[in-house]
Amino acid sequence: MNFRERTETNEQPAAGQGDAVSQVDTTEKLSEAEEPRTSLFALCGLGIAAIAMAAWICALGWLAWRLGDWLLS
Repeated sequence: MNFRERTETNEQPAAGQGDAVSQVDTTEKLSEAEEPRTSLFALCGLGIAAIAMAAWICALGWLAWRLGDWLLS
């Protein structure tokens, strides 16, 4: 199969898809989407993650402070 034959076979399905798209009726009213709800489980998980991150940063800072104090003494 050469390049010209491959191009012709690729154009044929594309032409068929264009016909189907043009026949879609877009005048139908779409249903209203539900408002996103906040989950107490998700909020608690984010709170715990934030506390753990703050504790980790404080622990790293404390270790750096101790290491710097040890090196300078």
